[in-house]
Amino acid sequence: MPKNKLIINAAICDARNVKEETLANYENITINSAVILITPESKNLLHSYGVALNCSDVVELDKGSDVDIMIQNGRFVISASDPGGKKVYLMVNGALEIEPGAEKALERFVGIYVNGMVIYPESLSSYLGSLKVNGSIETYPDDAILLKNTFVVDRTFIKRCKNARYFARKRVVILDNSLDIAEMVNRGVRFLTKNAVIAESLVDAALQLFDDTTGIVTVPDGCSFVNGSSELSRALLIKYGPKLFINGDLMIDLKAADLLEKIEYLHVTGTVRIPKSLEESFCKIDAHYGNLMFVRGKCIIDKVSLKIDRRMLDQNGDGITVIDCVNVSIDEDVPPELILERVEFKDCVNINCFPGQRSAVEEVSEDVVNINDSGRGIKGILSAIIPNLGDLSDSKIINASSYTL
Repeated sequence: MPKNKLIINAAICDARNVKEETLANYENITINSAVILITPESKNLLHSYGVALNCSDVVELDKGSDVDIMIQNGRFVISASDPGGKKVYLMVNGALEIEPGAEKALERFVGIYVNGMVIYPESLSSYLGSLKVNGSIETYPDDAILLKNTFVVDRTFIKRCKNARYFARKRVVILDNSLDIAEMVNRGVRFLTKNAVIAESLVDAALQLFDDTTGIVTVPDGCSFVNGSSELSRALLIKYGPKLFINGDLMIDLKAADLLEKIEYLHVTGTVRIPKSLEESFCKIDAHYGNLMFVRGKCIIDKVSLKIDRRMLDQNGDGITVIDCVNVSIDEDVPPELILERVEFKDCVNINCFPGQRSAVEEVSEDVVNINDSGRGIKGILSAIIPNLGDLSDSKIINASSYTL
């Protein structure tokens, strides 16, 4: 009886206690993971069976070491008050914050892997030799008080502030005209940040709160701060008014065309996405933005999985733009001519189509990692992007956040 192939796709693969009989059950084994945990003994066993490893980090532990695996999604904090305990390998998908005085708490981690961002006081750098980061690292002075990445100054902060330095990783926002800026100056407040957004009437007084290296953005009085990507709508204007500072991206679709003339001021830190037909109306606005992207009538953004069929395209006569999606599949009954007329792909990972559609998909794609024309979905995609897998019809595929082999 022929043996199957085994493909493991996991954030962490624990191969410390793998058995020879497990490996012998398969023709070949491929492990795709960010981290794999092994021992000297299991490493030799994997090598002897020719196991293919596609891993960012290989962590070798002593045989019999009692180490747990901890996976955290989102924001995770290591603080000085954390209790000690069993040794742990930590993976964080998001943001890791390490607080001052956490030297003792860090001792329990045999390794830390972060997909995202890490922030910690400068003095802790020497305690983080086992830290691996797929993203960014930010440090701040030990004597500074850590604020949110984007911090909006309000009356409560002014009542509680003291003679200290305050660190905000991205920006500080001061827009409320009723704020007592002089009180912060008199108390000795200093902000350490990359950028500051300040209402025009407050700029002169507020400059004393920032270093010369801080970038200052001055906005009209009455401007509202919107923290996060948004879509232009009547509800947005009712809530925030006609003067907007949007910390993120802004989507403007065709149904919002009549709202453009109501905007008095617009600042977007990210990308403005707008149909080409609205370009002339948009150019009349006092608008500042990071990027301007012209799109089709409908935008589909940040989907893990997306299926495009004939019905979807028939219902969207102005076309669709697919942005930042992971796995996109196109039904076989969608003709290439319709793809050329009504679809465009930007910054996607995998597009699964059929042979007759491939040239049309290529023509309407921008910054797409992989186009697979086998028509076989995820198995076809894996065959295209992972070499030497061959036919996956006889393969056992395991997808998991953590898997023990």
